[in-house]
Amino acid sequence: MQSAEKSSSRTSNRQKSTQKDESMIDYKINGRIITNELNTFFQNWKSPPSTETRSKLLTGSDLVITAREDGRLVGFLTAISDGAMHAFITLLEVLESHQNKGIGKHLMELAISNFKGYYDIVLITDPDKGEFYKKLGFREIYGMHIRDFTYGKDKK
Repeated sequence: MQSAEKSSSRTSNRQKSTQKDESMIDYKINGRIITNELNTFFQNWKSPPSTETRSKLLTGSDLVITAREDGRLVGFLTAISDGAMHAFITLLEVLESHQNKGIGKHLMELAISNFKGYYDIVLITDPDKGEFYKKLGFREIYGMHIRDFTYGKDKK
């Protein structure tokens, strides 16, 4: 597990912009995210996490990798781990305007590298995203889960 903040820059695909021919994306392992920066990432979720829950997901993660363009958060990855054998990638989010530019792939490659040598790196995804993860070496497995769309809300 890496605790120090690390940075790497990578050039993404060409943008359809008259101001720049190319856009630099700055990736940081354990980069800082302000909770409100996550608002646009969850706007299309059926049950978006509250501000308090977003704060907890950041502080409770063992690994947070950020992708920023000109200082603006355009993608991030969070993961939890036992520090020895198992890692679970909890979120990979890239702004819709920045998808299909290699940002998600690079975030995943950084996470996989961070957990190199672990017995399991696991994630749960929607069926339409499976091919993306298969290209990174993930395989389908049998699993179970409980999903509660009322999480983070007062239960009376």
